[in-house]
Amino acid sequence: MIDILKAPFPIRYRELWLPGGIRDNAVMPSSKYDGHPVTLTGAIKATSCEGVLFDGSATSNVNCGVIHNNAATYWLNFRFKFTSPYAAGSGNMYIWGKFLDATHFLWLVFKTADGKLYFEGQDGGANDFSIAAQDGGADITSWNAGQFYNILASISALNGVRLRVNNGTVVTSASAIAFPNGGDFVYGDYDDPGAGTGFKGVIVDFYGGTDNLTAGEETYLYAGLPPDDQVNQYKLDAGRGVTATDRGSGGNNGTLDTSARWSFKDVAQPLLSFDSRNGRGVSPGGIDRRQPVTIIWVVKAKSSYPATPARYYAALDFHGADGTHLMFQHANADGMGIGAAQMLTVIDGYYVAICAISEAGVGMAYANGTLLGTVGLTSYDSNTTLYIGDYSGASRKEISSPLLVALADGAFTGKQALTYTRWIKDIFNLPISI
Repeated sequence: MIDILKAPFPIRYRELWLPGGIRDNAVMPSSKYDGHPVTLTGAIKATSCEGVLFDGSATSNVNCGVIHNNAATYWLNFRFKFTSPYAAGSGNMYIWGKFLDATHFLWLVFKTADGKLYFEGQDGGANDFSIAAQDGGADITSWNAGQFYNILASISALNGVRLRVNNGTVVTSASAIAFPNGGDFVYGDYDDPGAGTGFKGVIVDFYGGTDNLTAGEETYLYAGLPPDDQVNQYKLDAGRGVTATDRGSGGNNGTLDTSARWSFKDVAQPLLSFDSRNGRGVSPGGIDRRQPVTIIWVVKAKSSYPATPARYYAALDFHGADGTHLMFQHANADGMGIGAAQMLTVIDGYYVAICAISEAGVGMAYANGTLLGTVGLTSYDSNTTLYIGDYSGASRKEISSPLLVALADGAFTGKQALTYTRWIKDIFNLPISI
């Protein structure tokens, strides 16, 4: 927990919330003795871990059970990075599969013969297929270590088979194959236990669904935003235990096998995890947003928030009894901010977002100590309900994960915003440049 008494200059917090105090994923208590608690729905206490690390052994996988038998339509999307560079001669590595037997399966495999990623399936008949991932029309034959890649693979009774890496070239097959009628749904390998040919690296943000994706939905998935009707959502941010919680409508929790483990980098902190589906936090009334005031949002971004198709995601909404809104939000591709002052984000990037609102109603928006711009704001009353990770109308669900949310008396100056950002960087060990 942050010791607010060690702040770099005198600060009086009106409200302060730190996810480390969350109880039973029901309430995030105030970190200030006279502050307001926040009631959670769908949002959970998680960590800043970067996903699950696999070592390729027979017991290195996440097993989600025998699910989606005979599914004629299913898409899956996740991000992965190799521990070491991968190319021809690196050994076969299976990264996902649903395996019934040698002639009834679907899997994703990196092949040692040529270094390519293949999406393959067999149902013992005419629907068998094998396609390799491409970039710019050429097969991808090598993969960097430490770099996250985004993969989208799907089967469809209507559209056949599709494979896409990093929102690039779509490789297709006309096969109308369905999931096998049995076999575990496994990632990190193709089966549990595997054959010692599993993936060696990290997997995170594994999403899946049973409908046909639109072009816009594919774009959003590459940007870290799953569609509302996702069936399986494994954000893989628990950082503890052996359960990979499914936050989609399917509720198909996975289990980490004995050689799979949670992976942390520089930041090892609790955070409030949203799912862009039904997660939110709501305070009681009485939050004081009257200016001068400074809004603080320290967050691990889980999306790059693309411009097309247009959509909004609300980080914070101070909804007044007078019907007005004071919002931090991601507006299309412009990032986080208030009004026209926006912050561009990258997936898994950390941001200290500050908006200082003067008594005259001028908002100064900062990201990681840099002034983004100013915006004129109206006067606001003090009888406010705060919605965290959502808009009060329940229409702008967030996916990114805050480490701290606060309101402070007075409007920070530019120097104070920079000094506070540096302090937050140090106490959370954030990998940001200031």
